[in-house]
Amino acid sequence: MDRVGYAAKNLKFTAVSELVLAVLKLVFRRIFVLSLGKEYLGISGLFTDILSMLSLAEMGFGISITYSLYRPVAQGNTEAVKSLMRLYRRVYQIIGVTVLSAGLMLTPFLNFFVKEMPESIPNIPLIYMLNVLNTGISYFFTYKSTLLFVHQKKYIEAIIHTSVTLTATIAQIAVLMLTRNYLYYLLLTIGASFIQNAMVSIKTDQLFPCLREKDVRPLPEETVREIRRNVSAMILHRVGAVAVFGTDNILISKFAGVASAGLYSNYIMIRNFLNTMVHTLFNVITPALGNLNATEAEEHKREAFGRLNFFSAWLFGWMSICLLWLYDPFIHVWIGGGYLLPRPVVIMIVINFYINSMRIPVANTKSVMGLFWDERYKSIMEALMNLAVSVFLAQKWGILGILVGTFISTMALPFWIEPLGLYRLGLKRSVRAYFTDYLFRLSVTVAAGAVTGILCRMAGGTAFGFGIKIFLCITVPNIVYLAAYCRTPEFQFFKNMARSITGAHGTRWF
Repeated sequence: MDRVGYAAKNLKFTAVSELVLAVLKLVFRRIFVLSLGKEYLGISGLFTDILSMLSLAEMGFGISITYSLYRPVAQGNTEAVKSLMRLYRRVYQIIGVTVLSAGLMLTPFLNFFVKEMPESIPNIPLIYMLNVLNTGISYFFTYKSTLLFVHQKKYIEAIIHTSVTLTATIAQIAVLMLTRNYLYYLLLTIGASFIQNAMVSIKTDQLFPCLREKDVRPLPEETVREIRRNVSAMILHRVGAVAVFGTDNILISKFAGVASAGLYSNYIMIRNFLNTMVHTLFNVITPALGNLNATEAEEHKREAFGRLNFFSAWLFGWMSICLLWLYDPFIHVWIGGGYLLPRPVVIMIVINFYINSMRIPVANTKSVMGLFWDERYKSIMEALMNLAVSVFLAQKWGILGILVGTFISTMALPFWIEPLGLYRLGLKRSVRAYFTDYLFRLSVTVAAGAVTGILCRMAGGTAFGFGIKIFLCITVPNIVYLAAYCRTPEFQFFKNMARSITGAHGTRWF
């Protein structure tokens, strides 16, 4: 099976998996809110962000190893794969111990992260320690899923993930409805995580028996030096990413309270569902990009990125329009009007979603090219700026100030530095065309969003009106995009690509 065949298979399995789980999560979140309330949502989001900071122990090692695996996998070099995976296993065992130890040592300092610890929630330290355990144990298994990813067999992990999560979520719903006990819910979460990781590990060993072989050669010194160099750069990227994207709930809990963090978490759950779908799609594409980077000529790489960027502008523009006009109506129908955030906050959530989503094609292309080193200090500068501006504005504007701080730090640094580095070092072309296309496609999205918004406001606030808004958000933006892009070579390419995936003759993406 070629790159397109594997990509199509991965996409079909993972997309169906995530859609099924998304519906189940929406049902579960409603039961969670009705059973436990806003404070438990806020505590859950806060602990997630604290543990995301502990993920810094990973140091970007996984991304560096993934990059190093593309070439030996493409070349069928089993000995190199064995050597890399042994190193991967050893490092992740150390990381797992580090995360568990550091996480548990933070337990006495939980009050520092919260404006006022809710008295209605008992056993908060125990809840936190169970969350640490759930995060830490995954590091002892998850490294093997990387080999599935590089071999474009992500669909195997998707099947296991869906089966285990579906079963666990049904059990959690039953537990919450019968007992309203958050600790029982967490114990089921830990059990499901362990079972899922163990099943992926066993399946990977079955598919790649070489992982169980004892005669593993040491890595060449040149490869070790390259990994060390990439890891030293990626740790700075990881610090920046966690400081920008993994601290919102901490800052909201600190400056606005746990209940406000709970309201915010509902919006972010929906955004994270879209992010999951996006990453599912790009996780299908990225291994093919890595294979292409290891085997194809420069011009082919530039063409592939151009198509990927066009596809991203259409997809993320449409998603952003849907969020802008459906966020509040959906939450009102789903869990009630008492869980809505102010409109300016919602608009900033959508703006940040669009801007950061549009960074994905650039970041993924750079990762498969191994372009980690030259921008290593950018992430630290972004993190410092984000925290400084967010903390300053949070004291004036609350949640809105935190989101505006993220927007300012993103526009000031990564918005232009990341594509500049990709074009200068990877694609070896002027970056001007990228920003010209970006602004044109953004203007098309703004126009499509404005037209959609005008029509949505005419639909009213009833349940029937909500259905009309869904229909308008699905159709109107795509009609505008079709009118704007139908004559472009990128659109013609994807039209042929769609025919290829559905069984007709077409061209290859990569």
